[in-house]
Amino acid sequence: MNIAQATKQIRGAVQAYLSRDVRGSYRIPFHMQRPLVMFGPPGVGKTAIVAQIAQDLDINFVSYSITHHTRQSALGLPFIEHRTYGGVDYSVSEYTMSEIIGAVYRAQEESGVDQGILFLDEINCVSETLAPAMLQFLQYKTFGMHELPEGWIIVTAGNPPEYNRAAREFDPAMMDRLKRIDVEPDLKVWQEYATAHGVHPAVTTFLESKPASFYKVQASIQGTRLVTARGWEDLSRMLQAYEVEQLEVDEDLIRQYLQDDQTAREFASYYELFRKYQDDYCVSDILEGEEAGMASDRAREARFDERVALMGMLQDSLLSRVHDAIEREEALQLVREDLLACKDELLNSSFDVAAEQLAAYMGQVAAATTVGTRAKGQVASVEAVKAERLRVLRAAVAAVARGAALGAADAFEAAKAAFNDEVADQSRVADEALAALDNAFVFVDATFGADAQEALILVTKLSSDSLLIKFVSEYGSDQFIKHNKSLLFAQRGLDLMQAVEAMRAEEELKIAQGPSYAVD
Repeated sequence: MNIAQATKQIRGAVQAYLSRDVRGSYRIPFHMQRPLVMFGPPGVGKTAIVAQIAQDLDINFVSYSITHHTRQSALGLPFIEHRTYGGVDYSVSEYTMSEIIGAVYRAQEESGVDQGILFLDEINCVSETLAPAMLQFLQYKTFGMHELPEGWIIVTAGNPPEYNRAAREFDPAMMDRLKRIDVEPDLKVWQEYATAHGVHPAVTTFLESKPASFYKVQASIQGTRLVTARGWEDLSRMLQAYEVEQLEVDEDLIRQYLQDDQTAREFASYYELFRKYQDDYCVSDILEGEEAGMASDRAREARFDERVALMGMLQDSLLSRVHDAIEREEALQLVREDLLACKDELLNSSFDVAAEQLAAYMGQVAAATTVGTRAKGQVASVEAVKAERLRVLRAAVAAVARGAALGAADAFEAAKAAFNDEVADQSRVADEALAALDNAFVFVDATFGADAQEALILVTKLSSDSLLIKFVSEYGSDQFIKHNKSLLFAQRGLDLMQAVEAMRAEEELKIAQGPSYAVD
């Protein structure tokens, strides 16, 4: 199965394992909850999907690569204890708590959540000395004398032997105690992930034209040469950093991530051409609705791969703006709760004391794990929302510290004024993103026609992004909705208009009343 199908299966298993009956007992008893084991090639996204599932379900996630462990670190260190049995004293060997089990308890204490996923990577590559203990753990959920707490699900991953010479097959009796999931690379599924996670448009458009380059395993005298989904994403982040720092991207850099000579060479050539397209087409002008006659003329006469690259650049810039607006909105929902939680202290303290108290609260937010820190209905990245939340809290702290100079009646009023300034700024960002979305389709229609293949490419890519769908549901977009109605997406089996209208109906009352996160 592909990674999306694997995600569905793992999420379903986790939810089923955590399900309780009316008496509060697990519907599937803890000892009968089979550990999940994923087998698949390296770099396909096995670890990432499990971490995402834990984040979405708001439970803990503890991850270990089991090949980094010895028998002592997994089981604990031996020590001598004195026991009396039948009136006779004995010296007995016992073990300290396993590092892995200890990490589980530590995660519970830090998050205040008693459920989670323990993820063990490279499970079929354990050392000979650790293998028996690992098999015992998978069967009985214990390392030595220490048992995994109830509410924790074991998910493991391994590479087939053709990808790792240290890998070994589990025997049939062991496999009969596991829930096995086999994962294969799938470019279509990965492209949807790439769109939602800001992968460089040069990568996504290159792979559209050369899908065979997505995943490669090439044996050579120097060893196995790999091109993986992980490699493409890591290369994307490096390209974006190099562009910001205005550093030269060359084939040597690309080869460090794409470990196949032909793929690295072809992408290096394409990236150079893509950068030329970025210089020739001023995407920011197009999205701001400025006259784009020359860009339209060139795009109309361009080869198809150049037009696909242009759609990729438009998509990348649009999603960046939309994500910024949604991340700000969800952070403001959390900050509103923060300020209300601190309201009494802010009202009853001097400006300097209140600033210290709010700064201390912000420190608690910064130190907290991602578990339990999601806004209601949040769909944006937890990390991005948390960073934005802290930025707004810092602005509130600064406003409280200089509250007297601002003429505020009290510290809460100063914090509220700073917060409402952020609300106004978020509204501006959202309005600009909405205008850019409409301007993009106006440009595409004027250049290629509303029913052209380029419009289909753009709207299909945008529609795979959950944050954009949330954005359209809240703010609307006549152009986006028009293109969805005309194109219908029959080939994807997805009625986006129903999804958008359903979400808009849920938000209708909130929109009528103004931003739900405004502080009164």
